[in-house]
Amino acid sequence: MTAAPLATLLRECPIVITGMGCSSAAGHSVDQLWAAAVRGAGTAQWEDFEIGGRPVRQAVCRVAGIENAPVDVRPVRRRDRSVILAWIAAALALRQAGYSEDRCPIQLGVLAGSSRGPLGKTAEAFSRVVASRYPPSLAADATFAVISGALAQLLGVRGPSSTVSATCASAGFAIAQAAEQILLGKADVMLAGGSDAPLYPAAIAQLGSAGVLGLADAAAETCRPFDRHRSGLVPGEGSAFLVLESASHARSRGAQPLARLAGWGTCVDCAGRAGVSESGAGMVDAMERAMAAGSLNPADVDHINTHGTATRLNDPAEARAIRRVFAERGAILPCSSTKPVTGHCLGATPALEAVICVEALRRQIVPPTANCREVDPECAIDVVTGAARPARLRHVMSNALGFWGCHSSLIFGSV
Repeated sequence: MTAAPLATLLRECPIVITGMGCSSAAGHSVDQLWAAAVRGAGTAQWEDFEIGGRPVRQAVCRVAGIENAPVDVRPVRRRDRSVILAWIAAALALRQAGYSEDRCPIQLGVLAGSSRGPLGKTAEAFSRVVASRYPPSLAADATFAVISGALAQLLGVRGPSSTVSATCASAGFAIAQAAEQILLGKADVMLAGGSDAPLYPAAIAQLGSAGVLGLADAAAETCRPFDRHRSGLVPGEGSAFLVLESASHARSRGAQPLARLAGWGTCVDCAGRAGVSESGAGMVDAMERAMAAGSLNPADVDHINTHGTATRLNDPAEARAIRRVFAERGAILPCSSTKPVTGHCLGATPALEAVICVEALRRQIVPPTANCREVDPECAIDVVTGAARPARLRHVMSNALGFWGCHSSLIFGSV
């Protein structure tokens, strides 16, 4: 859907967020995630992965205490870890929206974003080939559709349901497509977000060979977005989901919106497998599309939660894109990266950062960028460092970019 008809539909039918849920290295609640973001401290810890026949030490952000999560995970205990995290986040989002795991609207849809899908079950599927008995459950459990499919089956979904994979922008694409399902009248309510649990040797080896993993003496200080001395990202796992519905539908049932989904833009940057051109042209396209969809101007955006992975290439490319879109204002527009708090959860990250953006709007606070002590001159934007910054926030933008040029930009507005 192009920007012009999308903007018309969105003006006629505003989309609001009525519930949020998450499961991350910071905890199993929105409050815990927000508190960690405002505190501005990394959550990574050291883990050893067997790669090439030897242990490889890597800083990662792993979700702890699943058995103590405020959601009964028994219905998904045999599914992949990505599904378990998704179930926790989805159930919490529905509860906040005034629904429950047992009482969902008939025209509910589910769109889940994931970069690596059920990686644990995929690994099991290959390893079991040599066994005398092959588990029949893996025929379904090792498919990408297991994330949205498991949620849909448990919730009795009657609306659209699918898993979207657009590398590290997967959840951004899922949230955008979910909103469009509502605008097209295909669902009353959409559960949209993402989940990834990639902390397995194969994924660590892939990212390591690509040269994007960070190095540091202290695990929690490994991810240093926009810092002059940054060396790379910290992989993480997690999930977050939003409950989206039209403002009129929320009003009809007496639900109090948390924020508006004010605009969104997705695109592809044809810059090869890495997917990021030095100029940040693809990110420019995504941000401009998001503003056009929301009938917004650069002056309407008050804060950006950046992709900010702390890799040598991505950070300056994104900074250049921000300066190109926002011109002189790009130098004073408060920007943060919360990747040190969540880790880079691949396709789930845009959903986790959406939660942080909504909380920033609600609380009128910009979270800091942990571990950024000396901003790289090549990243000539206003990186919020040190401590959280109070600000007047009307609209907050959240960017994501990934392999194969998959880029998304979401804009959230206050209510």
